[in-house]
Amino acid sequence: MSWKKSKFASSLMSLFGESAPDLKTEGRIKDIRQAMLDCCADLGESEDIARVWGRVLYAPDIQALWYLRSDVMTLLASRLGESIARTRVHAITGMFKGLLPSAQKSRPTRLCK
Repeated sequence: MSWKKSKFASSLMSLFGESAPDLKTEGRIKDIRQAMLDCCADLGESEDIARVWGRVLYAPDIQALWYLRSDVMTLLASRLGESIARTRVHAITGMFKGLLPSAQKSRPTRLCK
């Protein structure tokens, strides 16, 4: 039965011009999501943290997670300082390699070490 669902989803996605994500990609997305949540785990509790946590947890795809990096950066910088936040987010940014179109990748900067 799951094969039929998968085949159906692949067919439906092809109608809209998108291919169904493979299991390897899904695993990497799950790892990125967990890394983003782990970054925020030691910040305590607040409304801001809960909002970012929920957005990361329920992000529908890799592009949404890519854009949520800025929310995570802002949250970390406000709590831990910009240098620590930049280090943590830079580690997450590397996890996106090969998952995004080339136009969506970040450009190198002197601030990232």
